[in-house]
Amino acid sequence: MSPGKKRYLYHKLAKSVFWVALLFSACTSLLLFITEFRRSSEKTVVMINQLLDTVENTAAVAAYSNNRSIGEDVLAGLLRNDIIHEAKLESTQGLALTQARGTDVPRQAEISRTLYSPFGDGEVIGRLSATPEAQYNLLEARHSAMFSALNSSALIGLTALIVLLMVRSLLSRPLMKVSDTLHAIKAGEQERLEPMPGNYDELSRLVEDINGLLETLQEKFKSEHALREEIEAIEQQLRNIFETTSAGIFVLDEAGKLKTANPTLSKVIALEQLSTEALLGRDFADLAFADPDRVRELIRLAEERKQTVARDLRLKNLGNWVHCLLSLQSSVLTGKNFEGVVYDITERVAAETSVRHEADHDSLTGLLRRQAADRKLISLMRGQRDRDDTLVLCLLDLDRFKEINDSHGHDAGDRVLIEVAERFQSCVRASDVVARLGGDEFLIGLVNCASLDHIRQIAGDIVTSIGRPIQLRPELSVEVGVSIGICVEQDSGQTLEAMYKAADQAMYEVKRQGRNGFAIVLADGTIAVEKIAGNE
Repeated sequence: MSPGKKRYLYHKLAKSVFWVALLFSACTSLLLFITEFRRSSEKTVVMINQLLDTVENTAAVAAYSNNRSIGEDVLAGLLRNDIIHEAKLESTQGLALTQARGTDVPRQAEISRTLYSPFGDGEVIGRLSATPEAQYNLLEARHSAMFSALNSSALIGLTALIVLLMVRSLLSRPLMKVSDTLHAIKAGEQERLEPMPGNYDELSRLVEDINGLLETLQEKFKSEHALREEIEAIEQQLRNIFETTSAGIFVLDEAGKLKTANPTLSKVIALEQLSTEALLGRDFADLAFADPDRVRELIRLAEERKQTVARDLRLKNLGNWVHCLLSLQSSVLTGKNFEGVVYDITERVAAETSVRHEADHDSLTGLLRRQAADRKLISLMRGQRDRDDTLVLCLLDLDRFKEINDSHGHDAGDRVLIEVAERFQSCVRASDVVARLGGDEFLIGLVNCASLDHIRQIAGDIVTSIGRPIQLRPELSVEVGVSIGICVEQDSGQTLEAMYKAADQAMYEVKRQGRNGFAIVLADGTIAVEKIAGNE
């Protein structure tokens, strides 16, 4: 800032005071001139009346005697005074005299005096009049007004100068010092304005208030600086999390195309060969998922529910699984976007699958357990009723298994159970159900058997297969048999529990008649037992 600009306020004040003083002086001079002119006019009237008083008797003689010579002498004597512009003498006897100066000035009201007879009888004999000299009044008024104007102007000018000096000393210079110091102080600095010397006036309070504001601003600045550093630290942490997290973070536009993503996304969705930039702008659903329609359905649900939705999704590559969280975010600036997170759950899915498999399958034979088999059989029964198909339930119990287990130990018994389970599976189709109910009891559910003959053929094959020797060691083999109870689904009202009960009765009928065979519950409720030759 230049020095001239620093003094701008003082200069502006000086100019204002100058023009105000000049205007005040002009108004004062005009007022004084008018006043003096009026006073001079009043003085002139008084002087003219005095002159008329002096020549009144002579003028009365001239008017009474109708003497022109005396009358002209009277008028000439009046005109010798500068205050009279024109003089007239008129008589009742026809005398009319007029004398005037040659100056051309505005005329003023004349002053008249009635003339009476010099003999004191009160007779009016004429009139004597005089017109004041306006130029004289103007000159008198001008001189007086000029003198007064000079005095008042000097007084006004001196007063204005003193006021300016006082303003400069008491106000302008302190304000300029405050302004320069305040301008030099940077935000957050410790420097403050010096207290004003003298009394506790407005400037002193102003300096104190400014210092108070500077203190407040410094505290605010420190707080803001600390807050900014904290925000920057948080932003850096979030940036590090965004870039290094094990989860893929992404944003989709309204059409489901990828707008932005962190570097981890391509790794999570098994597209490590592509950079993040290469993924942008591509349809997210078609990018890496085995079922794109499930991804689009997830996007639709996020938009409809206006809340975070989640779903497990299988990838195209490697058969990996990811868990996806998606939510809708809308704003005036960015429009409608979908923010999402995906993370790898392949191990979790495998673990869950393993847990489900272990819960549903026998750990020794790998066959279904009772509950899993029941669920599958019930599902088959419902489906077959819709298609008029028939379910055949077979309950199987090994013969002479306890003897082998007691004689050769549990390991031998386990080996027998494993071999038997494999032979059961080899005798039926993949669509049929094979399960271990516990111990040496098994279940087979046959689907879509054409006839009783077909059922007998399968049951016979099972008995024959199980009857073959089982090699435990090179030098040791054992033989077991199997008793099979068979129940054929008769109508849609029959329950699985009822079929279990019927098959169980048929199986014990086989055991009662010597074991190692099968029995079928016929439609009339009777049980037909059949033995396989050579396996008794």
